[in-house]
Amino acid sequence: MRIVTWNINSLNARKDFAALFLDQVAPDVLALQELKLETDKVPREPFESRGYHVAIFGQAKWNGVAIAAKAPISDVITGVSGDEGESRLLAATIDGIRFVDVYCPQGQTADSDKFAYKLRFYDALIGWLEGQDPMAPMVLLGDFNVAPAPEDIYDPIGLAGVPSFHPLEHERWKRLEAWGAIDVVKPHVKPGAFSFWDYRAGDFHQNRGMRIDHVLATRPVAERVERAEILRDWRKKKEGLTPSDHAPVIVHLRPA
Repeated sequence: MRIVTWNINSLNARKDFAALFLDQVAPDVLALQELKLETDKVPREPFESRGYHVAIFGQAKWNGVAIAAKAPISDVITGVSGDEGESRLLAATIDGIRFVDVYCPQGQTADSDKFAYKLRFYDALIGWLEGQDPMAPMVLLGDFNVAPAPEDIYDPIGLAGVPSFHPLEHERWKRLEAWGAIDVVKPHVKPGAFSFWDYRAGDFHQNRGMRIDHVLATRPVAERVERAEILRDWRKKKEGLTPSDHAPVIVHLRPA
């Protein structure tokens, strides 16, 4: 099974880019974030015409998450107590695995209301997870907007204390790990392998990025991971189409 998480940064703007990705990579499960569309405005045709089932939790102008899968999708839930009305979590069961697609807030500045909301969202997410069985097959994936360690950000000294690399975020990351969420990508990528680069001129080419898009799994799934990688080439233009500022992250599972 090939599992992908990808912050698409507007599915409307990148519909054709996403279709090209489906044709060339053909993941079994694709979790998208930052759709920037209401649920009924999300284009289903690029997915359904290729045989994918789709679950969507959209929101106009910002946020929004979706899961597309080759196998049937069941037991869909949307939202988490504490998301304060924002479309940031979508959970569904596919082939016996519970997939939880999250788009965590960015936080803007450490002294802003948006950062306080980010911490509240993480607390709500962790509280929700603590009500789940950490030994059940689960994949928690998405744009977490946290670089967990110094090697996951291009300037850990200059950006220390900035949202996405803040001690209060790192505390919450450790709580995710303590619950039983295992980062299944980190063992397979080199330090300085990032998943996000700002659109500012030169950031991508000079590798001024962060690894903030993650695939976490409970042990029954983590033990099935064969390899993982960040598909950096998909941060580049393809056939004249403009990419997202995030690269897809892919994890390969061996059969159960």
